Amino acid sequence: MASHHQGGADLLSRIALNDNKAGMEGLDRDKINKIILETSKGSKFYENELKKEQQVNQRIEKMMEQKARITKEQLKQAQAEVDKLTCELERSRELGRVIVHVDMDAFYAAVEMRDCPELKDKPMAVGSMSMLSTSNYHARRFGVRAAMPGFIAKKLCPNLVIVPTNFDKYRAVSAQVREIFSEYDPHFMPMSLDEAYLDITEHLEQRKHWPETMRTYHICDAKTDRSAAESERDELSPVLFEDSPSSSPSLSGADGKAEVFGTSAEEAVREMRFRIEQKTSLTASAGIAPNMMLAKVCSDKNKPNGQYRIPPERQVVMEFMKDLPVRKVSGVGKVTEKMLAALGIVNCDQLSQQMALLSLLFSGTSWHNFLHISLGLGSTCIERDSERKSMSTERTFGEMSDAEEQYSLCRDLCHDLAQDLQREGLKGKTVTLKLKNVKFEVKTRAFTLQYAVCTEEEIFAAAKDLLKVEIDSVSPQPLKLRLMGVRVSGFISAEDKKPLQRSIMGFLQKDGSDSGSFTQCAGSVLKAQEDRTDTTCYFLTCPVCNTEMKDVNLTAFNNHIDECLKGSAVDNEPTHLDPSTSISVPLVETDEDGDFKTPFFSHRTKINGKRSVISKKKMPVCESSSKASLTTTHNLEAVTEMSSDSKGSSLTCPVCSQPQSTDDLTLFNRHVDMCLNQEVLLEFRESHPPVGHSDEPALKSVRGQCKNKNNNQQQQQKRIINTLV
Repeated sequence: MASHHQGGADLLSRIALNDNKAGMEGLDRDKINKIILETSKGSKFYENELKKEQQVNQRIEKMMEQKARITKEQLKQAQAEVDKLTCELERSRELGRVIVHVDMDAFYAAVEMRDCPELKDKPMAVGSMSMLSTSNYHARRFGVRAAMPGFIAKKLCPNLVIVPTNFDKYRAVSAQVREIFSEYDPHFMPMSLDEAYLDITEHLEQRKHWPETMRTYHICDAKTDRSAAESERDELSPVLFEDSPSSSPSLSGADGKAEVFGTSAEEAVREMRFRIEQKTSLTASAGIAPNMMLAKVCSDKNKPNGQYRIPPERQVVMEFMKDLPVRKVSGVGKVTEKMLAALGIVNCDQLSQQMALLSLLFSGTSWHNFLHISLGLGSTCIERDSERKSMSTERTFGEMSDAEEQYSLCRDLCHDLAQDLQREGLKGKTVTLKLKNVKFEVKTRAFTLQYAVCTEEEIFAAAKDLLKVEIDSVSPQPLKLRLMGVRVSGFISAEDKKPLQRSIMGFLQKDGSDSGSFTQCAGSVLKAQEDRTDTTCYFLTCPVCNTEMKDVNLTAFNNHIDECLKGSAVDNEPTHLDPSTSISVPLVETDEDGDFKTPFFSHRTKINGKRSVISKKKMPVCESSSKASLTTTHNLEAVTEMSSDSKGSSLTCPVCSQPQSTDDLTLFNRHVDMCLNQEVLLEFRESHPPVGHSDEPALKSVRGQCKNKNNNQQQQQKRIINTLV
């Protein structure tokens, strides 16, 4: 058993070089770690890492104490549980999918070198003196890598050129790459600007039947010079090399050389990488495997500009995992690595052997993940459109203590985040502000709104208030920051995105059927789905006078509402139709799936003790010129037959009930707005008649359009329109 002190004499393993990165093999770790330690000492970065290191050591001490208390019987029971779960996982192992993980090589640095060729032969990195985003392969030979402070990188490589980030440029290149991805898997899953997962299983099935012409691509000489790249392979030049030469023939034609690709998975991925390089002058590496976890590991196997495949065979997978360092697996960070190392676990084979012990020391989620890793299992379902939890953006910078600069940066972040949200069509209710001060202490503050937001102004309004609280909390001293981030979460679901009210066009739809055909109209096509022998009574309630009308057809009900709007009282006795020839027609609103949502009626009576179920159909309102004939058959099916001379339809105003000779929704909405405001206009004209003119003609015109003369007409009209829409 290894003690946690055997992980190395260096107590600050957190800041030691992590060389699990392409282009960093064979480096002098001791020399590099010594430089990192000497450069960091005394800095706030060093103090923060020291504090975190102490916290990890405390966790390890508690873990070792817990381990000492474990009995043989507990280990035996744990092993039985592990064996049982292992058998279940083995039965669920899937080897039939072809998953690809594509990772652009030193993406940010490669884009900058492409646009500034003089950087190609120099060690360079993208980022700032505070933090680097990535480095080219020349810089990696000095131990410079991503997520390293720039001032430490400068000590490792004094000639290092640090280029500031340009995310607009990186997004543009990423969009070009994603266009190619979509041709192999329309549902690919982007993980960042420079990497994505694809499931090319279906593509490979189709590819088998493709002619050679569909697998042929011309070589553009203006792109990367392959011979030059190959000559610098040993030096890991930033001019990236091709390490998987074509097994397919090259053709020469009038337009120059062309590359013909095969139909296998390897050839399809090589073709994809070839097209990326031809289009962007950048190279990509790829991993091909039966699941996402393995594909991710494989993509780093032959970096840069290479690919590696694990065949879909269980034994091959287990052999591959046997000697794989646990740190190489995505999701295993430096803290987990150190805790496992304290137990003598460095590779996946040791992970498998100690699984019973791990099940007693780690949470269920953690050791289940360890078991999946040791068996080489991972997800085979790529769900690009799965529910996203949050979206964020953040920026690292030098010390910033001016409040106005902080507010300005906050707005910039909100602007970028708003663009990302709108691009994905997302809205969220919770805005979170992330701050890291100069002592490397991280604070997050969140505020949940009553409504979902996605615009710059809405997000900034919440983020600004959160930032103000933090600034005020340290006043009169300035708030000294080195990182700021903004996140939006609590995205509304697809169901919440549906409008609470239907649009006018939602219930007024033109009939596109031919003359004389049967048309489904609001309340005119109702089908009982279950027992057809019972009879159900419905009451329709007038939204104007609140009169309940039993078993009345839609025409009579609409006439009643018209009379109410005119201000003339109609007979409160509802119109009764012969139940042998008619059925009640509830006026209902339906959602996009045809579900009934806001009925005008109340289900009051149920005869024969059985409930009749009405089919869920979309029911657009019929044009007013059509005559509805509501009849019943043995299956209680009501239909409306359009008059034979009916062609198309007009839109009928729900306020004045007048058909409008237009199919322009804007004009129709304008008419409805005018009707809704006629009462206000009428009152204004009556109280302010034009000087020297009679207002009688205007009043007659207004009264002709507005059917209600009561003082509460506007309120009543709004009630009915709100119910209709």
